Amino acid sequence: MRKVSGKQVEAARVLLGITQDELGDACDLNGKTISRFEGSTGQPHRANLARIVAELEKRGIEFTNGTGIGVRLDFEKAAQYARGSRERDPVSKLDADPRT
Repeated sequence: MRKVSGKQVEAARVLLGITQDELGDACDLNGKTISRFEGSTGQPHRANLARIVAELEKRGIEFTNGTGIGVRLDFEKAAQYARGSRERDPVSKLDADPRT
């Protein structure tokens, strides 16, 4: 598994417009686990970090660690996730186009 920092997770969450609790719920973790990781006061177990990364990537996040540390949002993948979420939950607050 690649190295992902708490700040990258925080940036990814902000790009997606989700809270720590929402990410925690999606990963079946407590929001405080996300908060501690993002605030550099705790490190999640390897399996929990893998769940966090997988959930964010499923929503369109790409972690980049080339010449620096970064996060970017694949708009097409995010839109696909949003469409799928609405089909499962028609009252979902997700937009089809995350750029709006």
